[in-house]
Amino acid sequence: MLVKIKIYAPFLAFMILATGLRYLQADVFKFNYTEFSPAFISVIFILLNKKDSFKMLSVNRFEFNSLLLPFFVILFVVGIDFIVQLRFHLINQPVIDVGFLLKLIVISILFTILVGGLEEIGWRGYLTSKFIQNNMSWSQLIVIMSIIWSIWHLPTHFLKFQDHLFIQYPVFVISLFELSIIMTYLRIRTNSVIPAILLHSLIAMLYESFFKSSANYSDMYFMTFPSITMILLLLPVSIYYYKKGSKLYLDKLKMPVPNSDGLINCLQPAQDSFSVHPKHL
Repeated sequence: MLVKIKIYAPFLAFMILATGLRYLQADVFKFNYTEFSPAFISVIFILLNKKDSFKMLSVNRFEFNSLLLPFFVILFVVGIDFIVQLRFHLINQPVIDVGFLLKLIVISILFTILVGGLEEIGWRGYLTSKFIQNNMSWSQLIVIMSIIWSIWHLPTHFLKFQDHLFIQYPVFVISLFELSIIMTYLRIRTNSVIPAILLHSLIAMLYESFFKSSANYSDMYFMTFPSITMILLLLPVSIYYYKKGSKLYLDKLKMPVPNSDGLINCLQPAQDSFSVHPKHL
């Protein structure tokens, strides 16, 4: 029992600190231009833990080919979602001109750095390396990571959707589980957090740029992101990548996990079940 507490305590502490900092940032100080808390708390943990290293952030080079299929799938899902929501007048049709395209470029750069980058350095960077370091299973990685990511979003949902929180928030959580599977697969596949940053930023940028709601948030049960259409389209995709990621996670013989002296450990195959690896029992 003490061993399990020792393993899970850092993840609980990370969730509490990152969520608390986000609450202060968004709801108290009304500063909504960046999502810095996951990256900030990751750096604090690394500085305080001798077993950790900045290499655990996994900002490594990768092969771009691994991104082609996931990017195509996301663009297809977003495209279908846009057509459906436009057809039912849930969003307004954007006016695509030179100004819109310039704004799109600026938003893409800002989202890549300030949203996808600072979030994913924490989620698919440090925390994922921490799961691997503890030799935890693929199921644990997906479930616990998605729960932490979901709870971290809760403060802003209380502010925006307080009238319909218990309807909208579960829908949002489902979408996070689906996206978490895809981005975690990319992280394991490439041993780099950069693909997850790019995918996260792409999704956020597309919905921020093209999905302008035609209704007031207080009158909506489901916001333009995530929509039921998106969740249904991503379900088979997430199942596919869950199975593919599970096999990859088990079969991969070497997964670089830097320890305190900068040496590289290897990921040993663990049983894909929601339990602690036998060596921790």
